[in-house]
Amino acid sequence: MSNLNQTEETPKILFSPLQNFFIFCSAADKNILQRCPASEHNKYASIGATVFFTGVLASLSGGYALYTVFDNIVLAIVLGLFWGSLVFNLDRFIVSTIKKSEGKYGQLKQVTPRLLLAIFLAIVISKPLELKIFEQEINEQMHYTGMKKTEEMDLLYEQKIKVKSEAIELLNAKTEERFQQREKYYADYKCECEGSCGTGAKGVGSECKRKQDKYIKSDKEYQELKAQNDSRISLINQEVQALKNDKVKFKEELKTNFAKGLMARLNALNELPLGPSLAIVLLLIAIEIAPIFAKLLSPFGPYDHLLKTIEYDYEIDEISSISLRNQKLNNHLTLIASMEQEKVGQEILNNKETLHLIELAHQELIKEQLDIWVEQEKIKLRQNALNDYKVNL
Repeated sequence: MSNLNQTEETPKILFSPLQNFFIFCSAADKNILQRCPASEHNKYASIGATVFFTGVLASLSGGYALYTVFDNIVLAIVLGLFWGSLVFNLDRFIVSTIKKSEGKYGQLKQVTPRLLLAIFLAIVISKPLELKIFEQEINEQMHYTGMKKTEEMDLLYEQKIKVKSEAIELLNAKTEERFQQREKYYADYKCECEGSCGTGAKGVGSECKRKQDKYIKSDKEYQELKAQNDSRISLINQEVQALKNDKVKFKEELKTNFAKGLMARLNALNELPLGPSLAIVLLLIAIEIAPIFAKLLSPFGPYDHLLKTIEYDYEIDEISSISLRNQKLNNHLTLIASMEQEKVGQEILNNKETLHLIELAHQELIKEQLDIWVEQEKIKLRQNALNDYKVNL
């Protein structure tokens, strides 16, 4: 305890409000720092400043990300401050749990999980900042994405309309084919009846009549097919017009409901070149792990020496207190054991006396029983002797 007494006699140093705040951010013990040189004050104030500004950066980053989600500036500010406070507290905890030791392996072992946590926090913080820094590029990428979706939709409807148009062309082709057949039958009929072809006989003969009937039948079939195909073409045209209307309506809905939220912006960010985004992530990682490396690379200073001494003295006091309590417990248990042993001995002695009295009483009972038996036997003998005497008489 001599080291504590010596440190308590050292005059305390007053910190400025800003320095006091940054020392609080570093999670250092102010009472111990007051007994250290000014170099230790500056070191831990710098570590605390790094922790504080990392929290501020996280608050701004989280606030912007939440604003893109909720589109409410008040809610974004409140949740952003909460997120920044959470990151600040985690960074402060990470720095406070790093203990300087003589062995480098021990320091590396305790720093590794904290570095991984710091890197994770840096990646989380960096994404909203990337969204803000590359906002114009992301908007442009989202515009291209919207145009691509529109083109894909146009292509889809064009394919559907093309199928309908091909069906109309096929029906028109069948109608035209039947029309050409009818016209051919009409030409044969006129030619035969005029005598310019066929049999060469002019007038309405049997061949003329036959070709006339053939033409009339072909014309009837043509009219029926044309009416049927015109009806089907009319329905298909209605379907084509409905597809065109749906296309216009869907394009308007696509423009109105085009995703502009956080997920859409992150997807657009991932489509940008990796280099600039990676540079920001690495910068944030460097800022996030700066307090850890600052404390890790700093030499074993007066603050660490005093902290180790106080912790050692506290540990010794605790061990002594535990040993004293254990000794008291052992003494109490020993006393209880002695009392129990005496009690058991006394009970054994009492039991021995009781057994002796029982034995004496038992012997007395046996003696009484023997006396009674002897008397009874004497009576029997006398009775037997009297009976023998009577018989002899």
